[in-house]
Amino acid sequence: MSWLDLADIQGNIHRPYGRFGFPFTRHLFFRINNAAAGRRFIQAVRPDVTTAEPWETIEASDGTHIHKKPPITMNIGFTYAGLHALELPTRTLRLLPDEFIDGMSCRSHILGDEGESAPDKWDRAWTGETQTTHIWISLNAPGQPDGSPQPILQEWTDKIIGRARASGGVELVTGHGADGAGQWQDSAAIMATLPDGTKVPCAKEHFQFTDGISDPVFKGQFSADYEKVMVMGGGKIAEGTFNRMTSWSALETGEFILGHVDEGQELPVATMPAGFARNGTFVAWRKLRENVEAFNAYVGEQAALWGRINGVTDQAEAVATVRAKMCGRWDSGIPLMAAPTYAECQALEAKYAAVPEIQLRKPSNDAERNLLAEYQVLLTSFRYGDDLDGSKCPFGAHIRRGNPRDMLDPELSATMGSSNLTKRRRILRRGLPYQDSTGEKGVVFMAVCSSLFRQFEFVQQQWINYGLDFDGGNDTCPMIGSRPIGTGDKPHPDLVKHMIPGAQKGAPFIAAGIPQFVDTRGGDYFFLPSMTAIRMLAMGTVDPT
Repeated sequence: MSWLDLADIQGNIHRPYGRFGFPFTRHLFFRINNAAAGRRFIQAVRPDVTTAEPWETIEASDGTHIHKKPPITMNIGFTYAGLHALELPTRTLRLLPDEFIDGMSCRSHILGDEGESAPDKWDRAWTGETQTTHIWISLNAPGQPDGSPQPILQEWTDKIIGRARASGGVELVTGHGADGAGQWQDSAAIMATLPDGTKVPCAKEHFQFTDGISDPVFKGQFSADYEKVMVMGGGKIAEGTFNRMTSWSALETGEFILGHVDEGQELPVATMPAGFARNGTFVAWRKLRENVEAFNAYVGEQAALWGRINGVTDQAEAVATVRAKMCGRWDSGIPLMAAPTYAECQALEAKYAAVPEIQLRKPSNDAERNLLAEYQVLLTSFRYGDDLDGSKCPFGAHIRRGNPRDMLDPELSATMGSSNLTKRRRILRRGLPYQDSTGEKGVVFMAVCSSLFRQFEFVQQQWINYGLDFDGGNDTCPMIGSRPIGTGDKPHPDLVKHMIPGAQKGAPFIAAGIPQFVDTRGGDYFFLPSMTAIRMLAMGTVDPT
């Protein structure tokens, strides 16, 4: 049992709902026209906010134990403009972090949101004075056998919008989607079809990579026994000789939840009073469009070149290899650190061939549960000290940039190394794919962290959109990085490349002229308050003294 005050912490901080049977998310955004109405609205929705409390465990007829989940989850966040609109005291407002006060669009030069990702290119919901977002409410719903959300999602949507209207001064922010016609932003897991025709969620995104692997694990998040399993690959690496089973430990809670000790052994205070910030956190909410056609076309071209150079005549093998060398994982999720070559990947996928089907229907016995646990260790428990020259996983690969593990340790060797230089940059990743009515595809991405500047913005600017830490000069992430701007606010193709070492004839393969595959379509920074702070906001009793 966790020692955290889970009843005071919002549930979407503690658990990614998509992995717990809620594959549909609806994002509703509201504007506060007067503080009194805003407080009435918060008071009306406050009882429905989902906390991090454990779900009830009940015993099924076959003797197994299952969790009795809520029928739907709901959580709430506020922009700085929203807290200002609620008329919080000046001292509370001015002590909030600078980046949160600025908001995401004002930080576009730091985040690489330029060119097609520039704020003036975002969905209409995020542009213009009248579209300012103050409140974000997320609803997460289970699905039906036909792959559609359960009706409760629309029922709660109508209920919340009705409460906004009844407040007398809170209105829905509309204009989502490429055509600007959306009243809200939906996202949902991509569905797979079982033999009986039932549709179930799978962990794929639109580029068809397996997503949601190796999320950080922090102290108090799981029970002690479960933490021992989840921490492998999700925690920090201790100094000394690496053991893939025992060298991991959970990150300090304060990296993700305010009011708790962080990895700097400090108690970060986001504002005053400290009780207002405690058990809350910050979220970077981003709508990211994926240009699937451009990505597939580019990979196909580069795979043909790579195949000719390396004597690989099977185009499927060449495509799979180039994709993996850009991402750091094969499509199945198996990391290059475990299977550097296509043949090794094929062997591991054959060994664990039963895993995808078990994951879709859930394990039914101890043998299947043990197989999944073994597979999880394979996916997550590795270090880059086993690949000092990048011949297995290129230095610039997406997952090596996003979480360098022990790679940046100056003491890194075949046996030594730790994650001391990266453990303060981790973010909890939340979100699901989306597909708008226009056919536009992408991901609604949410980064949860205690410091937007030290964690999210650092990773985005220094690791994703700059390559020097990975011996890549100005090369950005080959998958999600922004591209240097040339003339006419367009990416300069000659400046973007990705090096794939280990070609069979000795010379590295240079994937050059990489276009931009991912654009930002909207977003902002949100504060997710504790239940205590939500009550303060509803009552208008935030006292900064």
